Amino acid sequence: MRQCKALLAVTMLMAWLAPRSPAQGESGTAGQESEIAPQRTTRITLGSTAATPGTAVVVPIYFTPAEGVQVESLELVVDFISANLKFNRLDPGMAAEIGKVQVNAEVKQGKNERGVETSTLTITAAMPASPPPEKGIPPGLLGYLTMRLDGDARSASITLRTTAKASELKTNNPIQNLQVFESRVDVLEAGSQPMLACFFFTH
Repeated sequence: MRQCKALLAVTMLMAWLAPRSPAQGESGTAGQESEIAPQRTTRITLGSTAATPGTAVVVPIYFTPAEGVQVESLELVVDFISANLKFNRLDPGMAAEIGKVQVNAEVKQGKNERGVETSTLTITAAMPASPPPEKGIPPGLLGYLTMRLDGDARSASITLRTTAKASELKTNNPIQNLQVFESRVDVLEAGSQPMLACFFFTH
């Protein structure tokens, strides 16, 4: 059990540090990762992962505020093809637990222009209103999504397209330099051994 949790933590960290394509946030701008100034940019990163049909999928959500920036609340909107991938729940991460951040998720089903089933997942994270917080949302693992692949899912790569907006502590002004890094879920062939299989089956 401890080895599985340690493996999950290492894999999540690798996913966080790995290069990935930035997506445009509602109060940010899209661009190449090399153009991002980390000290001046608030970043939200969804980790990519892989799993086999019929198993669970864990997608970590990392939050990194810009230097000197205190964020009171944020909202993520994640859109994905959900014909074979279903949202299960959102659990708070260590950063949310330490900062007493309230995290919630709501999902809405729909269909795209081709008639394929889609899901829109709205994730909110906010500091408690009472007592008034002195500090904003702390950096680190904000939470992680648990999803499940259908048993008959075929090999594919499912993109989690993500936009975001955030507000500053006390002023409630929108965060201007906000960058979101979207992720993907790779569906492996049945019988493959995903790296986090031990985590899937022990939780």
